[in-house]
Amino acid sequence: MLGLIIGLSIIMWYVIDRFKELWEGHSYGKFITVGVSAVLAFGLSFGFGLDLVFAMDLFEVSSTGGIILTALVLMSGSSAVSEIIGRIKGGEKAEG
Repeated sequence: MLGLIIGLSIIMWYVIDRFKELWEGHSYGKFITVGVSAVLAFGLSFGFGLDLVFAMDLFEVSSTGGIILTALVLMSGSSAVSEIIGRIKGGEKAEG
């Protein structure tokens, strides 16, 4: 399952990077990227039942929490999501 998660993440971000130029020039383009990545990440996670916690053999059954965590991990390639994670950790502003 880890291979599937990695493969779908690569494909998802390839697709987003191809379409990103459509909204990149807008002042709110970063938020569109977050929205698109959220829709795709949650769609892929729930559609394929991807659970990172289950894939790492930490639990014996797949859970909704694990699927949501997987979607958030898939979304983390977005620069805005990276900024949010950096601020939660207490780091400096991420450049994007």
